[in-house]
Amino acid sequence: MASESIFNEFENRELNTLELLLVLRSERLALTLQEFIQTRLSQGASAESIREILLNDLSTGGRIFSEFRSAIHSTARGSINRMRDASEYAEFGIETRYRWTAVLVRTCPDCIENHGAVQTWEEWEASLFGLPRSGGTICRDNCHCVLLPEETTELEPIQR
Repeated sequence: MASESIFNEFENRELNTLELLLVLRSERLALTLQEFIQTRLSQGASAESIREILLNDLSTGGRIFSEFRSAIHSTARGSINRMRDASEYAEFGIETRYRWTAVLVRTCPDCIENHGAVQTWEEWEASLFGLPRSGGTICRDNCHCVLLPEETTELEPIQR
């Protein structure tokens, strides 16, 4: 039986996390732009040429804006997957023990190390690596791993 209160708590936490991550990604873009502009000005470039370079970078997916776009994509995907995880937790409950299941798609060393380990949801949250996609592993938001109820999972990593 799903627990609406548990899901609502996770939803609120995730919305706060998503807001924080989006602000940080935007601030990073602002710093990158500021650094680029100041560097180009100190090298003698005109404001108009810098404007043209930045507009070209934006329209062609250049280094500056494609990095930002990629960060936003990764953040959004991670948030969506964390909400899916929260709904699973709300459905299976607090007492269930969950097995870290690695999905072998560009799997990082942290996730390989965690594969097969079993803990409660709270224990995973408090652990060194945290939940998948929570930022504690090398792969951060790009993590493909899942926590599945212990009794329903196999020990072999999932092949894609």
